[in-house]
Amino acid sequence: MNVIDHLNALRTAAPGCSLAAFGDLSTKLVLRVSSDKTWPQERLDDLCNLAARCFQQTDSKAVSADLLGGDTSLVNRAMVLEAREIKLFVRSEADPADMICCVCRSAEDLEVLTEGAKSALQDF
Repeated sequence: MNVIDHLNALRTAAPGCSLAAFGDLSTKLVLRVSSDKTWPQERLDDLCNLAARCFQQTDSKAVSADLLGGDTSLVNRAMVLEAREIKLFVRSEADPADMICCVCRSAEDLEVLTEGAKSALQDF
């Protein structure tokens, strides 16, 4: 499967998911997108910048494994809750510059999107 195939599968696995995107946090660029409608490049850039800020805050806090109950994978996930959508960011554990962003309408989609994004990132 290529990146687009993974993103399409991820987006269609959650009925409320309107976008799945693969981005590079170091350059703050969205590289590939699967969406139910066209997103302006500015909005995609905003998503990548938001993800970079979320992970910079996490990294700068020097979160310890003890605080997370030993689960350091939690520092590779971030969420932004808004009135009409949830933005989920999942960062690769192997390459912290790689991330997948999903935009969905329901918290019910978060588990399948998180697990799907983690699995997809292992293949990149």
